[in-house]
Amino acid sequence: MTRLIIRLLPALVAALQLSVAPAGAYQDFHDRTHYSQAFGQWRHYRILLPPDYETSGKHYPVVYYFHGHSSRYMGEPYGDGLQVSLPEMIDYLKTHDVICVRWDGWVEDNYSNFYSGSPYDIQSDNDPPEGQRDFGAYFLDLVAHIDSNYRTIADRQHRATCGLSMGGFMSLYLSGRYPQLVGSASSYNPGHEFWVGPAGAKSHYMLRDFTANHGATMVRLIRTSGDYISQYHDELHERYSRNPDVDYEFRREEYHRHWVKGLAETLDFHLRAFGSKSLNDTPRSFDHDNAFADFTVWGYHLQVANKKAGYTCLRGVTRNYFRVFTRAWQPDGPAVEGQTITVTTPMLYGNARQYRIMDYNHATGQVSYYTLTSTGKGRLTFKLDGNGHDIAVLDGSEGRAPVLLPVYRSGSPIVKADVQQHVPLRLLNSCDITVRDIGVSLSSRYPTVEITGGEITIDSISPGGVVDLTGRISQRFVSTSGFFQHCRLNLHIRYAGWYGADKRIDVRVLPSPLETPDSVLVLDGRSATLDIFRQAGNQGGGFVRQRTVTEGTGNGNGVAEPGEEVTLWVRTVQGLDPLDKKTWHRVKVYSYDPYVTVTQDIAEQKGLEWTSVKDHTSAIMISPGCPGGREIELFLESESYSYLWKPDYRFGEQLLYQAFQFHRDDVGRYGLKIGD
Repeated sequence: MTRLIIRLLPALVAALQLSVAPAGAYQDFHDRTHYSQAFGQWRHYRILLPPDYETSGKHYPVVYYFHGHSSRYMGEPYGDGLQVSLPEMIDYLKTHDVICVRWDGWVEDNYSNFYSGSPYDIQSDNDPPEGQRDFGAYFLDLVAHIDSNYRTIADRQHRATCGLSMGGFMSLYLSGRYPQLVGSASSYNPGHEFWVGPAGAKSHYMLRDFTANHGATMVRLIRTSGDYISQYHDELHERYSRNPDVDYEFRREEYHRHWVKGLAETLDFHLRAFGSKSLNDTPRSFDHDNAFADFTVWGYHLQVANKKAGYTCLRGVTRNYFRVFTRAWQPDGPAVEGQTITVTTPMLYGNARQYRIMDYNHATGQVSYYTLTSTGKGRLTFKLDGNGHDIAVLDGSEGRAPVLLPVYRSGSPIVKADVQQHVPLRLLNSCDITVRDIGVSLSSRYPTVEITGGEITIDSISPGGVVDLTGRISQRFVSTSGFFQHCRLNLHIRYAGWYGADKRIDVRVLPSPLETPDSVLVLDGRSATLDIFRQAGNQGGGFVRQRTVTEGTGNGNGVAEPGEEVTLWVRTVQGLDPLDKKTWHRVKVYSYDPYVTVTQDIAEQKGLEWTSVKDHTSAIMISPGCPGGREIELFLESESYSYLWKPDYRFGEQLLYQAFQFHRDDVGRYGLKIGD
C-alpha cells in the first residue's frame, strides 16, 4: 500500500494544484510543481493561461519560456528586481489565445541563493557535480506534463520555445535537438556556446554550427543594440541567413541592456507559426547533429555504443538514402574512433520484406552490398562504424540525382586565394539503376570567385559508381588580408535529360596576402612562461600578465618531431584591445599535409568571458612516418579580444550599461620544420 501511495502521489499533488483557483477567478499566473521522472524530484514552473481558459473548453498552443543566468521561473531579477518579460507576457495573454509556461532551470548545486546561479547544467562536467543532468530529458517530462494536464494543442505546429541569454541558448538548442516536437523557436541575446551531451562525454556546442538542425523550423533571433555580446549574435544571424532551408527572421531592438525587448512582437511571430499547417509535415529530407548516445529524430532512432565526446551527424536523410558519420567536435573535427552506431528507421518499409542495401564507406572509398529484412512494423536496422557511410535502400525505384560525396572530411574546404585550384567534386550513383544523360555545372553568385569550365556531360553512371570531376572545373578566389572569407559555390546536377538537383558548397578562403607570424613557439612536452593579455572587466581595459604552460607530448626540445603531439603559440604585435601588445596566443591549426593530424580542439575560457564563449585552438600530431627535415605548411588562426567601453555612448537617454565584447581572428601561414 505504501508503494502504491508513493507512485500515485505526483498525480494527486498535480490534480490538487490544478484545482486551487476557483472557477471564474482569473489570476495572472499560477506557480505549480510537477514530478520529473528524469530527475527523480519535484520541479517548479509558472504557467500563464488565457482569461477564458476555465470556461471556453478550447485547446491552446503553448510557448515554453526559458529564463537566463542568475534567474528562475518567477522572472529576471535584473534592473533592481524589475521582471522584464513577465508583465509583457501577462498583458499579451489577456487578448491572445495562447498558454505560456515559464520553466525552472534551477540546479541546487549551482545556485548560491534563490536566484544567483548557473541554470540548466550546461557547463563542463570536468568539475562534478556540474554537468551531470540532462535538461533535454527534463524538457520531455515537462511537455508531457503540460499536455496531460492542460488543454493544449499537443502537436509540433502549436508548440514553441522562447528564451533570454542562457535561456535563449536553451530555446535554440532544445528546439534543434527535438525538431519533431518544436515548430517555432525564438531567442533573445542568446549565450553562444555551452556544453551538452551525456555526463562524462560532453561536447562543446556553438549555436552557429548547428543551424541545419532547424531545417524544418521557424526561427526568430532578436538582439538588443546595446547588448554586450552582440558580435556573437551578428555571427549567428549570418549563419542562419545563409541557410535557405530555415524559415528565419531577425530583429534588432534599440535598447541599452542584455534584456528582453519587444516580447509582444515575438509572440506574434509564434502565433504566425501556430497558423502554419506545414509545420506538422515530416520533412522530405533533413540534417541533424546530436551529442547523445541514444536519440530519436523524425522517427529515426540512433544508439551509439562506446560513446565518447563528439557528435553523430545525419545528412540528406530521405526514405531511400542517408549519410551518417561522427565528428569529435564541430565544425571540423575528425571521426570519433571506436564507436558503433545502430540506426533504426521509422516504419517506412513493408512487413518482413527484404531490401538490398548499398553502402559507400568513406574510410575505404569502396561500395558494398548486403540484404536486410524489415521488421513486422516496417523498420530497417543498420549497424555502422562512425567513420562515415552513405546508405541507400534499393527498391527498384526510378533513378535520382547522383550524390555529392563529402568535399572535405573536416568541415568546409579551406582554399587559397589568387591561384587556380580544384575543389574536390565526386559523384556517387546511390540508386540501383544506371543514371543516364547527366550534366554538371558549377557557379557562384559571389563576385570574389571566378569559375572556369562549362557544363560537364556524363553519358551514364552505373549503380554504385563514383565519378571524379575534380580536375575538370577550376576556381580562382579573391580574398583580403587578415581573416577567412566565406564563399558559396552552387553545383547543379542535371540527370535523365531534364531533372535537376542543386548542392551548396561553402568554402573558406584564406586571406591574401598570407602573413607570417611575428614569432612562433612549439610546445612538445616542455614548459614556457609567456606574456598573455587578460580583460579587466565589464567596464573595459585589460592588462598583460605572465602565464606558465606545459603542453604537448615529446622530448621537450621545442622542435616538432615525428610521433610528437604539439601545440603552437604565436606572438601578436598588436591585439584587438589597445592594451594588448606583444602577447602570446595559442592557435587553431589547419593543414592539408598528410603527415599532420589535428588531435584536440582546446576550448579554453577567455579572461572574464562569463558568456561561456571559448578560445578554440588545436593540438596536432606529427605522423611517426613523417620524414625528418620536411617543411609542413600550416595555416594558423589566432584570436584576440577586447572589452570595448564607450562610457559616453547613449541609447536614447540611457548610457551604455557595460562594455561590448569583441573578438578578431588573424590568419597567417607558417612552415613547420620537422626535426630529424
